[in-house]
Amino acid sequence: MSLPAVFLDRDGTINEQMGYINHPSRFILLPNVVEAVGLLNQNQFLSIVISNQSGVARDYCPLELVHEINQMMERQLNEKEVRVDGIFFCPHHPKAELESYRLECNCRKPKTGLIDQACQIFDIDLSRSFVVGDRS
Repeated sequence: MSLPAVFLDRDGTINEQMGYINHPSRFILLPNVVEAVGLLNQNQFLSIVISNQSGVARDYCPLELVHEINQMMERQLNEKEVRVDGIFFCPHHPKAELESYRLECNCRKPKTGLIDQACQIFDIDLSRSFVVGDRS
């Protein structure tokens, strides 16, 4: 049975927006995020993080740090007995410093590639789903 999802941006929506997170100490959950994600969990919405992480492409932080921060976010939420169901991110940028990440991709928001990836893994009812972010 398809479930609705709420696609959540990470930086500025789940955690404080402070530019590129280049160290774990810069990741700080926003107030009420635990309660909000808990409500999604309780009401049978998939909570899926979708995030542009062009700091990788711009050589501000390594790809491994993005994974570390995402795991830290999951741990902090799990400690409060709430969960995100999936995390998808785009490390690309068309003007990237690192050539291997310099491309016009379909996963960089506002394109829908990250949502498409999530739909390949989860049975999502897009007609009942939402996107929540800090910018349009």
